[in-house]
Amino acid sequence: MRRLILLRHAKAEASSGRDDFDRALTESGREDAARMGVWLAARDLIPDLVVYSSAARTRETAEIAAAGWPRPVKTFAEDGLYDATRHLVLMLVRALPDAAGVVLVIGHNPGIGDIATQLTSLGSEAERMRMAAKFPTSGLAVLDFPGDHWADVEPRTARLVRFVAPKDLDARPD
Repeated sequence: MRRLILLRHAKAEASSGRDDFDRALTESGREDAARMGVWLAARDLIPDLVVYSSAARTRETAEIAAAGWPRPVKTFAEDGLYDATRHLVLMLVRALPDAAGVVLVIGHNPGIGDIATQLTSLGSEAERMRMAAKFPTSGLAVLDFPGDHWADVEPRTARLVRFVAPKDLDARPD
C-alpha cells in the first residue's frame, strides 16, 4: 500500500506588488501549518518523505508542520510543483521513490485540489464531495493506494481516508 498526503500551503500574505513566488505565510497561516503538523503527528501520519513546491509559502508550511514531529523527515523542494496542473502532480507522484511508503506533497491550488479529486473514487462520498467543492489553504487529504509502486498510481484508484481543513480542528476534537 502507498499513502499520499496532499497539503495545500497555509494562508499567505496578499500579493500587493510582491512576486507571487516569494509570498510568506500570514500569522494565521503559520498557526494553521503548525496545527496540521500536530494533527498528523497525533494520528501517526508522519511521512517518510516531504516534497514541497519551492515557493516561499510552501517551504515555510513544510518547515512549520515538520517542526513538531518526533523524528526528522527527509524533505526536498520541487520547482515543478509551483503552478503545477494535476497532470504534473500525477507525474511527480508516479516518480516518487518506492522506499517512501508515506509521502506528503505540499503544493498550490488548483493543482493539489484537482489531483486529490482526480485520484479518489473510494471513501466517504460526502468527504470526497466536500474536498472537491473546496480545498482551502492548509487543507489536507490522506489517500491510500493499493500496490507497492508509486509508478502504478492511476486516477480513481485511491481511497480518501481523511479530508481535514483548519476549521475542522476547531469544530471537532478528532
